[in-house]
Amino acid sequence: MQRRSFLKHSLYTSATAALSGKVPLLADTKPKDILVLGGTFFLGPAVVEAALAAGHTVTLFNRGVTYPELFPYVEKIRGFRSSNPDDENLSGLGKRHWDVVIDVWPSDPLLAESAAKMLAPRTDHYLYVSSIGAYDNIDKPGIDETHPIQPWNSVTGGYGPEKAESERRLHSIVGERLTIVRPGPIKGVRSYSSEMMTWFRRVLTDQSIIAPGDGSDGVEIVDVRDVAAFLFRAIDRSIYGVFNLTGPAMTYREFLEKCKAATDSDAELVWIPLDYLRTQGISAQDFPFLRPGSNVFRISSKKAYDAGWDTRPFRDTAFDELESVSLLQRYRLQDTLPADKQREVLRSWRSRAQ
Repeated sequence: MQRRSFLKHSLYTSATAALSGKVPLLADTKPKDILVLGGTFFLGPAVVEAALAAGHTVTLFNRGVTYPELFPYVEKIRGFRSSNPDDENLSGLGKRHWDVVIDVWPSDPLLAESAAKMLAPRTDHYLYVSSIGAYDNIDKPGIDETHPIQPWNSVTGGYGPEKAESERRLHSIVGERLTIVRPGPIKGVRSYSSEMMTWFRRVLTDQSIIAPGDGSDGVEIVDVRDVAAFLFRAIDRSIYGVFNLTGPAMTYREFLEKCKAATDSDAELVWIPLDYLRTQGISAQDFPFLRPGSNVFRISSKKAYDAGWDTRPFRDTAFDELESVSLLQRYRLQDTLPADKQREVLRSWRSRAQ
């Protein structure tokens, strides 16, 4: 089957994909005992696979609800994390010690804090996955890890402020033995977001598609396996501190061209000003990854690259997303911008030039 035909077929089938990526060994170090909090959803499996590939011993702590069949030969401790101390159950962790603890998922600072209070005294290295959403007022491109993070308001909460507050509490508990990573949008193997799939579907199913604005807005995407690889670079080489992991910077025009190249699409991109699209009832939200006038996808990851981090080509991430399409069937890939609406607006736009 030709590549293009395969990709088109993948968008509409629900065949299961057995996915695992090779993770390079980052350093010749003594194998470590690693506790992963979570470990079975999207980033979690990539972290576990990277750990096992590097020869480490892994223990998972989770509820046993999300994909419990994963990693049948890995030790699993069942428990429950909750912002309500009366509901939380961390007792399965006992009084054990691990060389490394990795917390991959919570934004709720109470969850991050309670686990750290128990485990920080029992480990040499504590790692937490935060987000670029923690940053406050991204007013210019190229901000680095010294930029202020969002203030905390326990009443209003919110994902970004919660990640920021979790970072603050972990710093106060763990101290200098802490590594925090702030990824941008994470994509690739086992992705559960339809953002990239929306663009792949558009460039594969229509000869002409709407491209919003002038293509100069920024886009940064990071591969899930590259996030995991940096965590293990930090572990193997005892790298502490805060690191942005946003992937290579590109313009929106470059991003769409890469989507076309990854899918061998010859679709025509018709660039239409956002002001005109708004008059047709189309908003920026109809175009995944578009943040007009924002610098949120122009964040610097120089510090991580200087520490030896490397990122794989966009095409690899794109193909992993396409292979993972069966896991996205629950979303049915419902596009907020239907094909007939696109064609209607394209006809209207082209008629203006006549």
